[in-house]
Amino acid sequence: MTIQQDEKLDAILKALDPVVLPPADYPPAVIVRESDRDQLMARIADNAKTTGIELTDEHYEVIHFLFDFYANCCAADDPGFINPRHYFSMVDRMQRKENDNTTAHDSTTECQYGQLSSNEALDAYRVYRVLTKAFRDKGGKKHLYKLFPYGPVFTIHLLAQLPRLLHDVDPHYGTAF
Repeated sequence: MTIQQDEKLDAILKALDPVVLPPADYPPAVIVRESDRDQLMARIADNAKTTGIELTDEHYEVIHFLFDFYANCCAADDPGFINPRHYFSMVDRMQRKENDNTTAHDSTTECQYGQLSSNEALDAYRVYRVLTKAFRDKGGKKHLYKLFPYGPVFTIHLLAQLPRLLHDVDPHYGTAF
């Protein structure tokens, strides 16, 4: 990775000010399941525009897959989660913005890549492994890192302003393994 890319990542992180909440308080699977998909996608588009990241249909394919996986294939234990409106209003207060009402997203997708328990779904490596399996036919890890140079899990969570997962300590790879 070049110095220029590190400067770009620093600018992205500064612009979006990543949410650093304990994952146990706000499990991403529960947030995605109970949030309005259109609002999540609008949040991603706005944050991508703010940071200068250009998202293509291939990017959105990965993002939708991850959100469908969260919504349908992750356990729903929610230690401390109130609702997506509360979560995102807190995120927006942190950025001095406001967020209006959200509604649940209903989607039916088969879990052909397995299901994750609530604890497994908080681990970036487990989620990343599901993504590499799902996109194996397009090149797996190489395809995902071509689309998301700083890591698919890390970048999608950053753009959607979802809480960071455990073991995503290296934003250049999106997971520590």
